[in-house]
Amino acid sequence: MDDLRVQPMTAAEFGEFRSRLIRDYAADQVRAGNWAAADAEDRAASQTDGLLSEGVRTPGMLLLTARTADGRRAGHVRVALRGPAGDGGAWISDIEIAAEQRGRGYGRALLAAAEREAARRGARALALNVFGPNAVARGLYESAGYKVTTLQMRKELTDGGGPWGA
Repeated sequence: MDDLRVQPMTAAEFGEFRSRLIRDYAADQVRAGNWAAADAEDRAASQTDGLLSEGVRTPGMLLLTARTADGRRAGHVRVALRGPAGDGGAWISDIEIAAEQRGRGYGRALLAAAEREAARRGARALALNVFGPNAVARGLYESAGYKVTTLQMRKELTDGGGPWGA
């Protein structure tokens, strides 16, 4: 895509990225029912700082920023070059296209750039996690050739007053 430039994230961009990442990750975890809202941002900050302890220079991490031809931020991707399975695969930890830039093919272009860079650095596969309700992202990944390898499901329970009720 000619009107999108993908390059390594700068240290200056990292500060803004970190703030957005913490805020958005905390909100996603609360929405998914995984964390309580009261401590979600603290938990997200702790995890983020543990994973990205050296910012853009964190070993084993690939941080890319996408900008439009006129310099506006279009999005970013964060890839752990050694995925959790230890099978030579890399892991997309975070990928986002700015809301005002969506629907222009930038997500697909950024995903392709991450794939190229991960392969260039020795990864044999690239995996990711996507929240179930995010149909747009799921459609992008499926159309780009990603396959479901694990599926988590959840059901909220009401107090049925059964034999084990409080």
